[in-house]
Amino acid sequence: MSIGSLSATLNAKSVVVLAAIAVVGIGGIGGAVAGVGPTGGFDVPFAQQQEPTPAPETAVHLGPSDATVRVGETATYDVVVANASGGVGDHVAVVSVDDPSVASITDVTLRGTQSDEAAGVSIAPDGSSANLTAAPTDAADGESVVVATVTVGGDAPGTSDVGLRVDGLDTDAGDSYNVTDVGGAAIAVEPNPDPAEFRVSRLNASHNVTQGEPFNVSVSVTNDGDLEATQTVRYELDLADSEAVVGNGTATGNGTATGNETATGNGTAAADETVDSDEPFEADRVVATREVTLAGHDRETVTFSGVNVTDVDPGSHRHGVSTENDSVTGVVDVEAAARSDPGPETAVRLLPSGVPVDADEPEVTGETVDPGETTTYDVVVANASGGVGAYEFTVDVEDVTYATVADVTVRGGASDATTEVVFVEDGAAANVTAVPADTDDNGSVTVATLAIEGHAVGTTDLGLRVDALANENGTRYNVTTVTGATITSESDYSGGSASTGDGDASDDGGPTSRDEISRAKYGVAFEDLGSKTVGEVQAIYNRQPFPGDADPAEVDTRDEISDARYNASFSELDRDAAIEVQNAYDAQFGSLPSDPGHSRDNISRALYDADFAELDAEQTGEVQAIYNRQPFPDDVTPGEIRTRDEITNDRYGVQYDYDDISRATKIEIQNAYDAQFGDGEA
Repeated sequence: MSIGSLSATLNAKSVVVLAAIAVVGIGGIGGAVAGVGPTGGFDVPFAQQQEPTPAPETAVHLGPSDATVRVGETATYDVVVANASGGVGDHVAVVSVDDPSVASITDVTLRGTQSDEAAGVSIAPDGSSANLTAAPTDAADGESVVVATVTVGGDAPGTSDVGLRVDGLDTDAGDSYNVTDVGGAAIAVEPNPDPAEFRVSRLNASHNVTQGEPFNVSVSVTNDGDLEATQTVRYELDLADSEAVVGNGTATGNGTATGNETATGNGTAAADETVDSDEPFEADRVVATREVTLAGHDRETVTFSGVNVTDVDPGSHRHGVSTENDSVTGVVDVEAAARSDPGPETAVRLLPSGVPVDADEPEVTGETVDPGETTTYDVVVANASGGVGAYEFTVDVEDVTYATVADVTVRGGASDATTEVVFVEDGAAANVTAVPADTDDNGSVTVATLAIEGHAVGTTDLGLRVDALANENGTRYNVTTVTGATITSESDYSGGSASTGDGDASDDGGPTSRDEISRAKYGVAFEDLGSKTVGEVQAIYNRQPFPGDADPAEVDTRDEISDARYNASFSELDRDAAIEVQNAYDAQFGSLPSDPGHSRDNISRALYDADFAELDAEQTGEVQAIYNRQPFPDDVTPGEIRTRDEITNDRYGVQYDYDDISRATKIEIQNAYDAQFGDGEA
C-alpha cells in the first residue's frame, strides 16, 4: 500500500464495516420477530475481532557518522534503513547541511529500480538540503538497506552537522514502518595544504678562489610549503667581471642532505652581502645542479663541491643559486693563478703584544687575563721582504668558554673601503681582509692587533690561519710557518657569593643564583661568561631545585660529560652516545621518566615527521632531551614543544640557530625553552 493511497483505502474499509453491521442488525430484528427468544430460534455466529498487527520497527541513519575532506573534495553518505524486516517500499526523506558556508550537497543517487514518476530528488540552490522521494527498493527482508547516497562537497574550512529527517517509510506490502531513531552525521573541512615552495638563503663560497682551482659553494634551502617535493637547485656563475667590492660573511646550517649534498654549512662567504629574489637568477653558465627533496617546512644545507673556474677571468663575479621559486645572489672573487716561481719565504705568528718575534723560534706563547678583562695579541709577519700590501687571515678561539675575540685593529693604513673584519659566532673567530696596505719594507711587520676577552677560568688555544699574504708589489709570500698562541683566564675568587646585578642572588632557602653557579663551575661572575657558557649556566639555573644536597659545581654540562666519557664535544657524538650523555645530564636534576605519557617515537614524529630510529645524532639528542622532561605541564602535547633552534628561527629568522646568537639572546631562548616544561622564566 503506498503512502499516497492510504486515505482512499481507509474510506473503502469504513464502507465495508458499516454494511456488515447493517446486515447483522436486520437479521437480528427479523429473528426476534419470527422466532422465540433473543435469536429468534436461529444460531447466529459472532466473529471474533482480531488485534491489529503492530507496525515493524526500524531505524534510519547516515553512514559514515563523520567524514573529513579538504576544500574542493567531496564525501559521500549513505541513507541506511537499519532493519528492513518488511523490505523497503515507498519512502520520503530530507538531508540537510547545518552550515552551508562550510559544505553543500552536490548530488543524490537513489538506489533500487526507480521510475521517473515514482522517484524524485530536489537539491536546494545553495546545496543546504535535498528532498528525496523514492519507489520500492530491492532488498532482502531483515537486512540493512542503503536507499540513497548523498554527496557533500567541502567549500570552506570548518565543521558542520549533516542532518536527516524521514517523512515516510513503507514496507514492500505498503505498511508503514515505525521509525524509532533517525541519525545524522558530521563533516569536517580542512584547508588545502600550501604547495611546496623552495626558498634559498645564506649563500656561501670558499675564500681564496683561484683561477683553475676548484672551490665549494653552499646554500640553505627551505621548503616553506606543507607538501613534500623535489626541485632542481642550480648554481650559476657570471663569466664577466662584475666589478663588485668583495667582502666577507659567514653562515652555518643544520639540515641533512643526501647523495653529493652535505649537511655542513660552516663556511665563509666571499661577498659582502647576498640578495634574495623571487625571480630566477640567470648567469652566463649553469655550473652545477642538485636534485633536492624536502618535506614541508624542512631545511637542508646543500653544498656544490669542486666548482671549477678554469675559464673565468680573475676578478669579482656575480654568482647565485636558484630554485623554481626563489634565488639568492652574491659576489665571488676569483684570483689569478699563482705564478710558478715561489715568492719570498716568511713566517706569520700570533704573539702577545710587545713580545719580540723570532722567526727561528716559533714556539707558542700566551698571555694571562682576568675574567671580563681584555688583553691584546699581534699578527706579525716575521720576515717581510718588500713590505706587506695585502693579507687575509682568520684567528679562532678553540673554546669560547674561556675567551672570545672582542675587537680587531687593522694596521698598515688600509682604507675602510678595502678592509673587512667579520666576527664569527659572537667572538669565536674573526676573519680579516685588507688591501692595499702600506707597511715597513723589510723585517718584522705587525699587520693587525686583536683584543681577546677572558671569561671562565682556564686556558684555550688561539688558532691562526693565513689565507693570503702579498708584498706591496703584489707578489705572494711563500708562508712556511704559521704559529698560534694561547690565553689563560685567571681569577682570584676564593669562594662565597657575589651578586652581579642580575637580580637573581639567592636568599636563605632560595634558589642558587646564576652568579653562584657561574663561580662554582667557572670561577667567574655570570656577567663575565661568554655566549656559550652563559647558556649552559642559565639551563642549570632553570632546572632548580637540585635533588638532595647537590652542589652547582657538581652539575656537569653535556659537553663536560661528553669530554669525560668520549674525549669529544656533545655535538660530535653518534646517536647512541648522544642518548647516553643526555640521560646522564638530565639525571642530575631528578629521576628519568619510567612510564611517560609520550614515547620517543611520538615526539620524533611530532618534531621531525620520522621515527626515532631514523633521526641523526643532533635530532636524537633533541628528542631525548624533550622525552626526559616528562610529564609535560597542562597536558602539553609533543607537537607544541619547540627546540632551541626552532625558537631561535621563529623569533630571529631561519638564518640563525641557537649556537649563532648573542649572549643576551641565548639567555632569552634558553628561558623560553625551559618554560615549556614549567621551569625557569618565560
